[in-house]
Amino acid sequence: MASHRATVSASAAVPGIYQFIFMTLEPIFALLGAVMVLHTPHQYLAGMTRNAMPYAPNTQFLYTQLGGGWLFFAFTEGVVLRLFDDLNLWRVVCAGMLLSDAAYCHGTAQAVGGWELWLDRSTWTVEDYTVFLTTAPMVIVRILIVLGIGIRIPKEANAKQSKKQTE
Repeated sequence: MASHRATVSASAAVPGIYQFIFMTLEPIFALLGAVMVLHTPHQYLAGMTRNAMPYAPNTQFLYTQLGGGWLFFAFTEGVVLRLFDDLNLWRVVCAGMLLSDAAYCHGTAQAVGGWELWLDRSTWTVEDYTVFLTTAPMVIVRILIVLGIGIRIPKEANAKQSKKQTE
């Protein structure tokens, strides 16, 4: 049996800067990333691997799949979470997206030869900084939302939840 939780307005509870990063910046970046992998996958591969691997056209399907994932992120953040102003939903969506983030971040390190090489900032290229700066803020915001850091839950919502739990 599903528990009945009080609905807390995400737009009222989540700080504006989180919302801007999560619902405006990231959908734009995700759309641009999808366009890149669908139309210029060789540029994407060169940027991710520091030009260490040649693009093979027979791998285009992988870039198409990646682009589809980014389109899903863009739609979820840019449309779905705007339609459903529910903090609990936002937290669950963020938790799911963090699973994808973990794989993406690990893949980013794999692309340059592993974590030891990726963590050596003295070897970073412009593309490495771009990947980091277009990924880290979004991942951090999702972590903060999931953990409830910076989230302002109205006192009446807490009181309603406590009352339901005692009934």
